[in-house]
Amino acid sequence: MNFSLPQKIEYVLDTLISNGHKAYIVGGCVRDLLCGKEPHDYDITTSAMPHETQALFEKTIATGLKHGTVTVIIDGEPIEVTTFRTESVYNDSRHPENVNFVRDVRDDLSRRDFTVNAMCYNHIDGLIDLFGGKNDIDGKMLQAVGDAKTRFQEDALRILRLFRFAATLEFEIENSTFYAAIECAPLLQNISAERIFTELQKTAAGNNPNILCPLLDTRALQNYSLTNTDLKSISKLENRKNLRAFALLNLTSINLQNTLDSFKCSNGFKDYCLKMHYLSQNIIDSNKISIKKALDFADYDIVSDILLYYRDILNIDISSRQSLLDGIIKAHEPYKISHLDISGKDITALGFSGKEVGEKLEFLLNEVIKNPDLNTREKLLNLICN
Repeated sequence: MNFSLPQKIEYVLDTLISNGHKAYIVGGCVRDLLCGKEPHDYDITTSAMPHETQALFEKTIATGLKHGTVTVIIDGEPIEVTTFRTESVYNDSRHPENVNFVRDVRDDLSRRDFTVNAMCYNHIDGLIDLFGGKNDIDGKMLQAVGDAKTRFQEDALRILRLFRFAATLEFEIENSTFYAAIECAPLLQNISAERIFTELQKTAAGNNPNILCPLLDTRALQNYSLTNTDLKSISKLENRKNLRAFALLNLTSINLQNTLDSFKCSNGFKDYCLKMHYLSQNIIDSNKISIKKALDFADYDIVSDILLYYRDILNIDISSRQSLLDGIIKAHEPYKISHLDISGKDITALGFSGKEVGEKLEFLLNEVIKNPDLNTREKLLNLICN
């Protein structure tokens, strides 16, 4: 087996190996190559100690020396190089108390989560697969390295990673690994909200997000107001990060505002979700006025996304709505106060003040939404004066 690797990755491997060290690409990039996919990034594992790695390359960043990780910069591109290591007791179901650097890659591979992620490769030794990862890829199966319960007790985030890989790779979960994950699900309370949300986002982006249902059934995520429901329809949606994540939360959340707050989501994502939720509860009608009011309430991207939600989640025919939306945008028809050919200053000059100004602008916008031809300074002033 011979993989074609990016030149920069080859350079880092060759530099380490030619200086007497072992070095391999490892983990997800090997899995992706075996699946016939282009890896998003490459991780390198090596027998070189961190200070030895630093000495071999002109530019490095000490991103995680405690855990053996040095980021090597090649032509501006960061490449993570981590020393072979083993890990000791995990006191918080996430972080090892001690990391021990070792010289044998087999020890390093033995600590990894799933067989499909516990392989490494270089051009000299070829594929090193101690736990049958390639066979599991061929059989589309996910199973833990060694004892599954131990792996999840060490790092509870692996539970969510298991379901995420099952969703994105469309693999089955081996029985003992599945039941160990369900048994250990309460340990997710030890994982940060941000980490959990990131994994859920990635799971929603997969082709089988419905795989999450057994985990939701455990109520391990009830602190985030999430409950179980059928998630099959999410895979119909276009794979837009925010859209898929909203659909997952909106379908499973008992109280969306509480869920967003509990996950410490960004203000931008909260705003997106709450507007999407409102429009999912208050369906946009198939007429220009309704669509323009929606565009005034939310921006074009949100209105476009909610139409996809109508179609794929709520099974509503959106063809006429989509046509009207496209026509409004193409014709540059006004739908916001900022689109009016008049300003608050113009209304103030007519003798209005305070909240009257805002009320007049809202009145004019409603008239222009119904009849775009009214959007001239002269006609708008006449509407107010008459």
